Amino acid sequence: MASRLIAADCADVLVVAITPRLADGHIDLDGTRANVRFLIDRGARFLMPMCGTGLVYDATLEEFEQVTAAFMEAADGRALIVPGIGPGFGRSLEMARIARGLGVAGAMIMPIVGPASAAGVSEGLARIATDGDLPIILYQRRLDIMPVESVVELCKHEAVVGLKYAVDDLDAFKHIAREAGEHAAMVCGMAEDPCLDYLREGAVGFSSGMANFVPRMSLAILAAFQRGDEAEAERLRVMMVPFEDFRGERSGRYSGSALHAAMEDVGLAGGPVVPFVEDVAAQDRPRVVSLLEPLTAEEGRLAEGSP
Repeated sequence: MASRLIAADCADVLVVAITPRLADGHIDLDGTRANVRFLIDRGARFLMPMCGTGLVYDATLEEFEQVTAAFMEAADGRALIVPGIGPGFGRSLEMARIARGLGVAGAMIMPIVGPASAAGVSEGLARIATDGDLPIILYQRRLDIMPVESVVELCKHEAVVGLKYAVDDLDAFKHIAREAGEHAAMVCGMAEDPCLDYLREGAVGFSSGMANFVPRMSLAILAAFQRGDEAEAERLRVMMVPFEDFRGERSGRYSGSALHAAMEDVGLAGGPVVPFVEDVAAQDRPRVVSLLEPLTAEEGRLAEGSP
């Protein structure tokens, strides 16, 4: 059994890992293990398979188990493995059972999709946190079905150790952090672009998709902020924003597949994505290459310890 996740562990870069696949659409398990080793060798210690970036919504339960098991095997106790579970109440409980059996450190409940109300979501999340029998990170994407006061109360649940906040409302985050920060770790859930704003207001870490292929840059942002060097943190953040902007274009058309393409371009396992998303179109692949050039150069400089 791995160490159980605690709030202090969330003061880190939470690498939201992709799910590499082979040309026929099956999981690339060898590639999965190689990607995990790549991340750990570069300092990543908090890995989150089968979340949104890992396209968990479109994965089968068998694939969820395969990928999570591969992460656990490759990490071999050197990193915390915290998969996403959900969406949906019953699916979350089933995935928690699978993940618990694999010995994960904890789990994150993915955002609710489909019919939901604030009262129903509050009850459902509390029951998953209780019955899942795992340390839990909540994931907040909507204030209508996860209003501020409801989230504050959920953060006091004994199984809840963190909140991944991904709503473009800094004032709401500040209120939650002020009222619940002593109960659960606050994490910026919108990657590098806004991470410094949220770190200044009580977040202790941030989640990242780009850390899949430039983990040293993401880790260096957090390390620079933690030591008080906001100028360096901002320099690195600004370098990463163009790729994040590309992912977000046209309603996030390439949110996941841009990461798969980047992984392939740097020699890691990526492969195709599965429906309902799409691979980066051939005419857009040169943009991925050009966006990667300064990032991989900076990643190399960080590896050499250059300023």
